[in-house]
Amino acid sequence: ERIPEYGATSTLYRHVQTHAELLSITWDDPLSHDDEHVFSVTFRTPPKDDTGTPHILEHSVLCGSRSYKTKSPFVDLLKGS
Repeated sequence: ERIPEYGATSTLYRHVQTHAELLSITWDDPLSHDDEHVFSVTFRTPPKDDTGTPHILEHSVLCGSRSYKTKSPFVDLLKGS
């Protein structure tokens, strides 16, 4: 599917058996975006109830540890980008 406002084309691929999806976005002029090489892998993790346990676990995991002392990993990642 064309995305004219970004000068790009998107293609959605879906695995027949697992229904896993992959979205590919390609630039019409790849040389104009040759410094941006990005990918992302995401997984749906719907909660079993509304207790908030997955959200609490997410914050616990991302709050650092003795070895990785960061309290805000996404802010730290932005500093290095």
